[in-house]
Amino acid sequence: MKKFFALFFILLTTLSFSSFADDLTISDAEPYDQKSIPQWVKDMRRGEIITLGSWPFTTLMVSFTYSMAMFASHNWNGAYFRNPFTSSGEGYSLDEIKGIVITSAAISVGIGVTDLIVNIVKREKAKKKRNAEQLKNITVMPVDSTEDRMFIFEGSKKEYLFGNLESAVF
Repeated sequence: MKKFFALFFILLTTLSFSSFADDLTISDAEPYDQKSIPQWVKDMRRGEIITLGSWPFTTLMVSFTYSMAMFASHNWNGAYFRNPFTSSGEGYSLDEIKGIVITSAAISVGIGVTDLIVNIVKREKAKKKRNAEQLKNITVMPVDSTEDRMFIFEGSKKEYLFGNLESAVF
């Protein structure tokens, strides 16, 4: 009877999802545009990935640190060491699990926020440096109205013009 219900459930889910499928072709899909997504959305997504990615590692480290702290605070008595990898019932209590999960979540959020702040500061610093270099390279040469209006650049155009600017008259 259990096999019948399992088979019925598998067929029901398979057939129901495939009946709602849309026939999309590659030409229907819009290409990815870098400018359509704002930078703050990319930063938040990176922070989310860093936070959720670090959570398993912080949970492991918090549970191990908690176990070692309990072990050390009870004069290294083996009865107080909680093994985070045990599958038997001698693990953590419910209150200890809540504390470990909340602590590891807070540490993971801290890691994500720290990464977000570091990346924003690095981007702003690079932006200021780029702007300073571009402003340093601007040279304005006055033109006499009596002389022939011929511009002589002593270097390449790129030393005087930047960004999307292709030509300029000063």
